[in-house]
Amino acid sequence: LTKTALTKEWDLILDESAPDIFSWPLLNKDYCAEIIRRAESVGDWKSDRHAVYPTTDLLLDAFDFNEEYSSILTEYVYPAAIHKWKLEGKQWDNLSFESFIVKYTPNNQNHLSLHHDGSRITAILTLNDDFSGGGTYFDRQDFLLKRGVGSVSIHPGTITHRHGARPV
Repeated sequence: LTKTALTKEWDLILDESAPDIFSWPLLNKDYCAEIIRRAESVGDWKSDRHAVYPTTDLLLDAFDFNEEYSSILTEYVYPAAIHKWKLEGKQWDNLSFESFIVKYTPNNQNHLSLHHDGSRITAILTLNDDFSGGGTYFDRQDFLLKRGVGSVSIHPGTITHRHGARPV
């Protein structure tokens, strides 16, 4: 984790790039590179897990990273969302999640069409910047999200933040 994330000073470290899209540096570059290395070593990328908006992806369980990432979400990402959106009630104490890594390449899946996620909160973690183009585009906000390696961005998953991945 970055020293910035460790502070948990949400009002000081989160940037609101567009309405209800918050970002901050979460993981260091070496750790992100290790996540990619571990995913590539498994290499069992799936493209049939999502019926409506399929991605070429790999569940974090496939390379024994789900538990580690889940603890990061629980300790750092969801508390930031709860704080910034002033969420109240017990329903926010035990959020469930499906964590996966998506792989975009010019010759395979190079983009993802506009869609809504089925989540209450979506977290997007930028793992590398070894590409041109790309980024997450939010059509209602008319905003392209492109953050540095290790940055996480959160937004509401349903209704207001339809988004897609621009071509790489």
